[in-house]
Amino acid sequence: MKERILQLLVCPACHRKLTLDTFSKENGEIREGLLECGCGEWFPVTRFVPRMLLGEYRGDYRRFLAKHGLKHLKNFNPPKGHRSPKTQVQKSFSSKWTSQPLWGTQGETKEFMKEWMLNKYGWGNLKSLRKSLERRRFILDAGTGLGREAIQFGEVCRAGDVFAIDLSEAVDAAYANTRVHPNIHIIQADIMNLPFRRRVFDFIFSEGVLHHTPNTQSAFHALAIHLAPKGEIALYVYRKKGPIREFCDDYLRQFTTLLSEEECWAFSRRITQFGKSLSDLRIEFEIPEDIPFLGIKAGKHSLQRFVYYHILKCFWNDRFTFDENNLINFDWYHPAHAWRHTSEEVNRWCSKNNLETIWCSEEESGITFRCRRIR
Repeated sequence: MKERILQLLVCPACHRKLTLDTFSKENGEIREGLLECGCGEWFPVTRFVPRMLLGEYRGDYRRFLAKHGLKHLKNFNPPKGHRSPKTQVQKSFSSKWTSQPLWGTQGETKEFMKEWMLNKYGWGNLKSLRKSLERRRFILDAGTGLGREAIQFGEVCRAGDVFAIDLSEAVDAAYANTRVHPNIHIIQADIMNLPFRRRVFDFIFSEGVLHHTPNTQSAFHALAIHLAPKGEIALYVYRKKGPIREFCDDYLRQFTTLLSEEECWAFSRRITQFGKSLSDLRIEFEIPEDIPFLGIKAGKHSLQRFVYYHILKCFWNDRFTFDENNLINFDWYHPAHAWRHTSEEVNRWCSKNNLETIWCSEEESGITFRCRRIR
C-alpha cells in the first residue's frame, strides 16, 4: 500500500476518515500496517494489500493481531463453518483466480481478452481507449480479479491512479501482477461497501462482476454514488437468454452451487470436454427462419455455439487451453449468484442514477454499456 492513497480511503462502515499505523515497509510501500476508524472498525494491511472488508467477509487475523501486539482489538471473524451465499461467492472466486493466477495477463488469453474488451466497450483500439482515459484522475476497477484490466488502464493513463478492488483472495495475485506499475493500487474490498470518498472517481469499470453480487441493481447504485460529475461508468452484465437455456441454467445451478470448489471443478471439466467435443466436430447448419419464442435467430450456426447460447453453458474457445476454458465454465456454474438481465433493466438503472447511456452492445452472452453522469 502506498501511503498517499490514505486521502481517498474512508471506513466502509461509517465513511469517516481512517488513521494509519505502519509496521513494516519495503521499497517505499507499506507491507504491514493497520487502518483504524473512530467507530471501532479496523483493517489490516498484509502483504502490501489493505484488507477493507466488513462482517463475514473478513479473514482470520488472529496471527496478525498477535504479531503486532494488538490483542485488545476484536477479531470480528465469523464463526467457524459459517458459509452464507455471499461468502460462498467470495470463496468461489478465490478458488477460480488462485487456480490460474496469470490468466488473461499473458499469452493468447491476454491478446484475446484485449481485443474482445476494446471492441465490445466501443473503444475499438488502444488509441481510442487512451484518448478516453488520458485525462482521468482516479479510476476504479471494481472486481479486478487478477488485475488484467487494471494493468491496461494504468498503462494508457499514466497520469492517473487506478484503484483495483476485489472481494476474493485474488488480490494477492493481482498485487503480484501489478506491482511494477506505480499508479495501480490493489485493495481487498466489497462493491456494496466501498472504502472510498463519494463522487471521487471519474471512470469506473466493472467487467462481469455485478451479476455475481446479491443484487445487481443495488451493486450498480453502490458504484454510481462514487462517480464524479461528468464521470463515466463502463459495465458488463449477463443477458437473459432464451427459455431453454434459462431453464437449463437454473436446473443445473441448483446443484452446482452447492458443490465444494473441488467438486465443481470436476463437474466443469466434464462440461468443458463436452464443449470441446462439439467444437471439434466443426459442424455448421442453417436455421431458415427466426423462432422468436425460443430466442433463436435465422442464419448459419456453429453446433457448439448453438448449444452454448441456446441450451447450456459449455464454453469452448480454440485460442485458450483446456484449463483456461474450464475456468470460464466454473465461473458460471459455481458462484451462488449469477443474475441475468435485459437492456430495459440496464436503461432503468442508468435513469435512476442520473446517467445517460453513451454506448450499449447486446450480445447473446451479455450486455456491455457505458454511461456518463448527467449532473
